[in-house]
Amino acid sequence: MKACIIYNSHSGTTRAFARAIGEFLAELGVENRVGSIDSYDRDYLQEAELVLLGCWTSGLMIIAQHPDRSWQYFARSMAPVRGKRVALFTTYMLATGSMFRQMEKRLAGKIDTPVARIRSKGRDLNEEHRETLRELIS
Repeated sequence: MKACIIYNSHSGTTRAFARAIGEFLAELGVENRVGSIDSYDRDYLQEAELVLLGCWTSGLMIIAQHPDRSWQYFARSMAPVRGKRVALFTTYMLATGSMFRQMEKRLAGKIDTPVARIRSKGRDLNEEHRETLRELIS
C-alpha cells in the first residue's frame, strides 16, 4: 500500500504530526511520502491508495474554526482523488469545532467521504491515533 500525506503547518506542529504519521505507517510496512501543500508529489498522490490531508486549525479559539487560506487554495487546485481512502487530520490548541466540516466543504467533488478524522493537540501520535491508522490500512 502507498500513502500520500499532505499538510499545511503554521508553527511546525502539523508538519511534525504529519511526519509522525508517516513514520508510523512506515513501521507498519506502508510506503509513504510526506509533503507540504507547496511541495507534495502530485504523481505520487494519484498512485497512492491512502491519502491523508492535514491543516492546522485556524479560527477564534473556540468558534469559527477553518483551514487557513493557503490550505483552501490547495484544496481548490488539488486534482481529484476519488476512489481512494481519505483521512483528514488537524492540530489545534483549544478546539477543532467545525474544522473537519470546513475541510470537507473545501474538498467537495475532489474526494470521497473521508473514512477517518484525526485530531491532535501536539506533534506526537497517541494510541488512539495509532489505532485509527491501523484501521485505515487494514
